[in-house]
Amino acid sequence: MSNNERATRLSVSRFAAYGLKIAAIAAFVVWTNEGFLQRIALLQGQGRWVTLIGFVGIWGLSLVAVLVAAFQPHRWLRLSWAVLIGLASAAGFAYHHASGSELGVFDALSLWNARHEAVRAGAFYTQELYWFAGILLAAIVAFAVPPIPHGRLMKRWLTRLAWVPAVPVAAIAAIVLVKEGGGSEVLPSQFTPLSVGLVVGSKVAAGSMPQRSKIAWTWRGPFVGVAPRAASLSPRSAVTQAPGIRRIVLLVDESVRADYIDWTPGNPYTPELAALKSRIVDFGPAASGGNCSHYSNAILRFAAPRDGLGRELLATPTLWQYAKKAGFRTVFVDGQAGFNRNPGKLQNFMTVDEVADIDGFHTLDGAIAPAALDDTLLDIVLKELKTDDPVLIYANKNGAHFPYDIGYPSEARLFRPTMSESPTDSSTSRIDSFRNVVRWSVDRFFKRLLDEALLKDTVIIYTSDHGQAFNPHRLTHCTVEQPDPREALVPLFVITGNEALRARLAEAAAASRGNASHFSIVPAVLELLGYGHDDIARTFGESLLYKNARPPGFTTGDIFGLFADKPRWHTIDLERDYLESDAMPAVSAQANRAAQGEAAGDALLR
Repeated sequence: MSNNERATRLSVSRFAAYGLKIAAIAAFVVWTNEGFLQRIALLQGQGRWVTLIGFVGIWGLSLVAVLVAAFQPHRWLRLSWAVLIGLASAAGFAYHHASGSELGVFDALSLWNARHEAVRAGAFYTQELYWFAGILLAAIVAFAVPPIPHGRLMKRWLTRLAWVPAVPVAAIAAIVLVKEGGGSEVLPSQFTPLSVGLVVGSKVAAGSMPQRSKIAWTWRGPFVGVAPRAASLSPRSAVTQAPGIRRIVLLVDESVRADYIDWTPGNPYTPELAALKSRIVDFGPAASGGNCSHYSNAILRFAAPRDGLGRELLATPTLWQYAKKAGFRTVFVDGQAGFNRNPGKLQNFMTVDEVADIDGFHTLDGAIAPAALDDTLLDIVLKELKTDDPVLIYANKNGAHFPYDIGYPSEARLFRPTMSESPTDSSTSRIDSFRNVVRWSVDRFFKRLLDEALLKDTVIIYTSDHGQAFNPHRLTHCTVEQPDPREALVPLFVITGNEALRARLAEAAAASRGNASHFSIVPAVLELLGYGHDDIARTFGESLLYKNARPPGFTTGDIFGLFADKPRWHTIDLERDYLESDAMPAVSAQANRAAQGEAAGDALLR
């Protein structure tokens, strides 16, 4: 073979290798992105030509940047870009696979604020972690394998263009900032998650925490009822001689959905609550403040009015400050702290300054089995209720936090097949597991609470931080764009031994049916603390103590005004039946026997 033939064959072989590498990278890009053609068609149909040109331009720039990164002659730089682009692609793909939506700024902000839940989320989304690892590995292999250019001129230009992959990162970040957190839809996942992370990181780093203002209201003294002139209900329903409320408990559960609490006597799902219904004032299904734990808890602890979200929420007095000015001892119980793998960090936007206003701070450590967390929390609450001083207790239950199957013991596995038993992840297996954990951590919990607590001068307000959706192709909660209303469908009920107050609450609950909301909880607590109705009404409006006719709604994403002055609001129809068609799981013989035994016991008592 002549030298010319050998050179020709080598050249052909080299170009074939280049082609194979380019094809592998193209396949990787296509695999980790979807919706490109649909987005083009949408923008064309809407006549948004400037946006279309910018969209195509970003994509073109990104593809050039990917090739520049993949053919870098310097191995360390090529591998560095491979890892960064691989991490971004894997994050975007895994998130989309888990949620059915793209990773945006508000999603990233929610994930950052819920980073203490990484271990439990990883246990729930194990399949997505496998996808993440596989895509990262595929990116590194595609970028690292030969060939790389050998020509002097090509190597020189590739070296000069070594930082071109940073350009689409900066360009997409700029778009997100201009669009106030939006604008990243269907842009290349090779760079978009990096841009989103950059924007979120800058917002978190630059966001200063303003000083919280002092309470301007005058404390009126212990709560003894509602004067007729202030009541939205009829004067005959006003409580004028009720003794002072000295103990207020705000129980905030985790991931419990309202329509999975069954009030039908003898039902197998929540039979204890159904049997105790006469002692409970049920406000019906309610709308949570947000569809994510940290936002809903912040709305409650920061005493947020519905019309007072945004930057001002970081400067208003907290619930703890109101309680302390009223002479109440403040207690916080965190039933989920054991899962926080970074114990130096507080959860749900809690700060060191906020902790300074809490007299009793209880965090349950990781040595407690998940199924025992709520019982341990209840032990603490019952002990605090026995103290002589007036007390406000805010308790975060572990409740139905995913993964559901670790939240109850094996002997309480009544509905099957569960997620642990089913060979595939389905809405049916999710519902079975969810039914089991709700029966254990909610139904059984309240039976014990009402058996052991002294409630004469006590009010217990119960709700959940958010609901759950059971579509395996979507997030269970925390969806920012187009959320399923089920993510904000939460229970809301009140327990008190004060019969006059209980009657008043029952009348308010009946009058407010279909409009219950997290935003009506804090104003009721403030009035129970002893603050004036007129002051509260001017700031908050709706309250559990009065008829609420305001249409319910919930927020998603940022409530602190990081990108825009107005939060994202979504409507929810609390009169609608949201129960899934497969929400009637197979009931084991053990569950049937339990339900029959409870029904027989009730019959004997009657």
